[in-house]
Amino acid sequence: MNQILAIAKVTYREALRNRVMYSLLFFMVALLMVAAVVDKFTVAMEGRVVFNLGLLGVEVFGALIAVYLGVSAMAREIARRTVYVVLAKPVSRLGFLLGKYVGLLLTLALLVGVMGSLVSIATIMFGGTVGTATVVALMMIWVELALLSAVALLFSVVSGPFLSGMFTLGVFVIGHLSKGLAQMGANSEDGMVHAITQAIYYVVPNLELFSFKTQALYHLPVGFGALTLALLYAVAYTGALLAAAGWLFGRRDFA
Repeated sequence: MNQILAIAKVTYREALRNRVMYSLLFFMVALLMVAAVVDKFTVAMEGRVVFNLGLLGVEVFGALIAVYLGVSAMAREIARRTVYVVLAKPVSRLGFLLGKYVGLLLTLALLVGVMGSLVSIATIMFGGTVGTATVVALMMIWVELALLSAVALLFSVVSGPFLSGMFTLGVFVIGHLSKGLAQMGANSEDGMVHAITQAIYYVVPNLELFSFKTQALYHLPVGFGALTLALLYAVAYTGALLAAAGWLFGRRDFA
């Protein structure tokens, strides 16, 4: 456990020194400024445009950061050959992978917290309100990014940085469209289309389960059942991804 925490601490510090994160934070601020201008010229919205675009920005920019950090966390260690030094010590490959993952979780928690605070402040400044549902929506965005980071780590173990990034971004996009694709396949008369869309729905994580932005925007109550289902789904899916990544990483030859 101490070894995992030590690797997580190093990963966290390296991520905070990465300029890409600050570039995306800059774009986040720019997005909020654009949303503020749009909101000002929209009748009776009371900060809703700022809030809605802000939460969308947290999710999209957070996903980009999760993909970049998740892919580069392993690729950088292999390219610098520091993985050889670490694995030469009494550190298991699974422990090394979990340490990297925990470091990514800490980094993403900080980023979601900072971006979520910016969105909340901007919303209040333009007459809107934030509540408990906002906290839940931000927390579930972090859970979604945690799952996406596990996907990135899995791909980075078996592929290069570019392909890993493209595959993970594909999972992010398809994960938000999988339910719609499944419905489209169910309405299709083509058996092949139906089979493919059903396979996508069950294999690719359904990321729409973690979307509570509507409840936050309109201050609707968050269903305990939906929240519990999303959390259990995330834990199970992330656990399976990390187990697969650990198994593949353990079989990889670094000689």
